[in-house]
Amino acid sequence: MDDTKRKSFCYMALLGALSSCGGRQDVGSAQAYTVPLSPKEAPMVTVRQVMERDSLVGRRVRVGGVCAIAGTGPSTGVWVLQAGTWAIEVRGLVPHSCLKDPVGTEALTIFAQVVEGTDSTERLLLRLPE
Repeated sequence: MDDTKRKSFCYMALLGALSSCGGRQDVGSAQAYTVPLSPKEAPMVTVRQVMERDSLVGRRVRVGGVCAIAGTGPSTGVWVLQAGTWAIEVRGLVPHSCLKDPVGTEALTIFAQVVEGTDSTERLLLRLPE
């Protein structure tokens, strides 16, 4: 292969690699993942699914439940979303329903990113702006 063809081939390979670096990721035969930019684009999942499915780590989702506990003082911005017997820590904007008395009476759905906690079995939600 002459130098011009080799450079052209390398350039095309580089373009192909760069075009796959956007919001889509193809993993083997798994369906491509597009990063949701708004809540309406994100899939709806349960708190239980967030806790049990490793495939949701790093993904943006919508999760429903009620506010179970809201942080106060230095813990402001940390609260717990509960759905049935399942609960998960959320970091980010605390919903108004967490500040009402009694807490946990108003259903809500949040847009969040699923992340690992301090160990690989713990999950947290980072609440995203809606």
